[in-house]
Amino acid sequence: MRFNLKFVKEFLNFPLEPSRVAEALTFAGMEVESLIREGDDWIFEAEVTPNRYDWLSIIGVAREIAAVSGKQIQLTYPHLIQKPLLEEREIFIEDVWGCPYYTARSIKGVQICPGGEFKDMLSGCGLNSVNNIVDITNYCMFKWGNPLHAFDEDKLKGNIYIRKAKNKEEFRGIDDKVYSLTPENLVIADEEKIVALAGVMGAKNSEVDEYTKNIFLEGAIFSSVAIRHSRRRAGLDTESSYRFERLVSAKNLEYASQEAADLIKKYGEGDFSGFKSAGRRPQEEGKKIYMNLSSLDEYMGIECSAERAGSILNSLGFEIINKNKGEFEVKSPFWRLDIDNVVDIYEEVGRIFGYNNIPPRIPFTDRTNMRKSFIYGKGKMFEFKNELRRFLSLLSFNEIMTYSLEDKEEMRVLGQEDVIEIINPLRSQENCLRPTLLSGMMKTVKHNLNYNQKGVGFFEIADIYSKAKTGYSEMPALSMGIAGGPEDAFLLKGAIEEILKYLNVGSYYLEEGKIENFDNALTVFVENNPAGFMGKLNEKIKRYFGLKENLYYSQLGIKILAENKKEKKYTPFSLYPLVYQDISIALSKDISFKAIKDIVTGEGKYIRGLEIVDTYRGKDIPSDYNAFTLRIFYQSERKTLTSQEVESFHKQIRNKLDKKKGVILR
Repeated sequence: MRFNLKFVKEFLNFPLEPSRVAEALTFAGMEVESLIREGDDWIFEAEVTPNRYDWLSIIGVAREIAAVSGKQIQLTYPHLIQKPLLEEREIFIEDVWGCPYYTARSIKGVQICPGGEFKDMLSGCGLNSVNNIVDITNYCMFKWGNPLHAFDEDKLKGNIYIRKAKNKEEFRGIDDKVYSLTPENLVIADEEKIVALAGVMGAKNSEVDEYTKNIFLEGAIFSSVAIRHSRRRAGLDTESSYRFERLVSAKNLEYASQEAADLIKKYGEGDFSGFKSAGRRPQEEGKKIYMNLSSLDEYMGIECSAERAGSILNSLGFEIINKNKGEFEVKSPFWRLDIDNVVDIYEEVGRIFGYNNIPPRIPFTDRTNMRKSFIYGKGKMFEFKNELRRFLSLLSFNEIMTYSLEDKEEMRVLGQEDVIEIINPLRSQENCLRPTLLSGMMKTVKHNLNYNQKGVGFFEIADIYSKAKTGYSEMPALSMGIAGGPEDAFLLKGAIEEILKYLNVGSYYLEEGKIENFDNALTVFVENNPAGFMGKLNEKIKRYFGLKENLYYSQLGIKILAENKKEKKYTPFSLYPLVYQDISIALSKDISFKAIKDIVTGEGKYIRGLEIVDTYRGKDIPSDYNAFTLRIFYQSERKTLTSQEVESFHKQIRNKLDKKKGVILR
């Protein structure tokens, strides 16, 4: 929204420093995007949020400036005159949804002359002067936020109809362009023709010109949805439609229409001759809301006295109906249709108090019990599990929920001999508490594979149970299973690494290990402590449970993940180029890739990562060796690395690898 300081000053009787006004409005929620000086005036461009239709008026802006300045607005409401009754024509609202309320005032014997009285005000708001009558309607629109339209009454034929346009019905606007309309368009029409595209633009055939003698002044409430559809259909966007789309006040409509009629009488030398309305004026009454000062202080994070809170609310037009022992009964002003509940009241106090005036403060935490609370506190663990669920869903895993009761015989096959048995099981197949999540995962995967589902990926977060030295142990665990795809092992390993990166654990690695029931197993270490494992289910267990495809499975302890989760800190990315060099390596099967990775990453601060980009098998490679191409990435945070520097770093890495037993550089 564009507005000028000279216009605002009409309603404020205290000094205004433009830059301070812009800053105060921005902190209060009306972001001032630009401030430009034009002659002896200042032009503001502000972003108005959709819920604050009252800011689309100069009065609304003035109220805001007065509130943040601790002052009161100076505003005189016009005396409403609704007699005599306009009897020359009737008003028929055929589309009540599109137009619930319509008013008209007739002013006779006007003199049309060039605009002048309101030229500066309108120019500051982005409109040019047309003539004294049109300028008055635009002035009242900007002042009150309610669009008006003046017709040349002698060009209207018979009664007025507010209706939907007929299909392909034509309308020539005051911009002299012809628009083809549809029933999506709401129009104002007389007995013969369309005289306005309702809430958007008047027609050429009824505009006020130098020959106009009598004025038919329209003021209406139009549906915001109807105006939005209509102006989009016509491809138009006007100051009028902009306001109607964001709601207008019925009470302010009366004031805007009456003031326009008074000004036309004053500057156009016309005489008021009649008033007429149709439909039902929407009732606008402020809501009564109870607020508690202690809750306000908790919401804001700082103490706000009853006097300060009351002063702020009064300056915004709120009425304090009752005040008693830290509690207010507040009535919102009629123009604040966005106020629904007590939190809206708190927000009003907070933004005028100034969020910038609330000192930043780190929430109190008991560091001695923080870690224990995080791990064992039900609320924190619940949040942690949900965080894992959301992340695994983003990795395209589907969550499953399986029974916590299992078959003791099946557990024995899995090597789980010392299980917690159920004394009186309801079913013989559910006679012990599960010591692992593997059984439930296998049954779920088998069910999906039997229905020809390919590339299935599941996860489960649930408790597992075991016997302890005293009593029993119940610990949360995360299981993941992938089956039916060509690269399941790599997908599962990648998922584990992504989880650990997401949790920002200090250090982790995967190392070959022996895990019962699994081949090619890897143990997952977090901070040098075992946190779980992954591997391919061996053929014996696979056949026993009737699986048709290989199952790659992982189980991690939730507790150790929670213990080692660290807060994320933003690190800016380097502005300098990332370069890479390749090394072709043949690696003995007795040497783990981790040993190679440790050598590479241990060489200086410019190493940014490494990856295998190709594998090779050939006659020149010993049978007990694996050949691959390793790509190493180099980058500096402070400069562009020269080719000589990269070559030097790369040569050092090659030399160290060449000295490693079981490594052949190709």
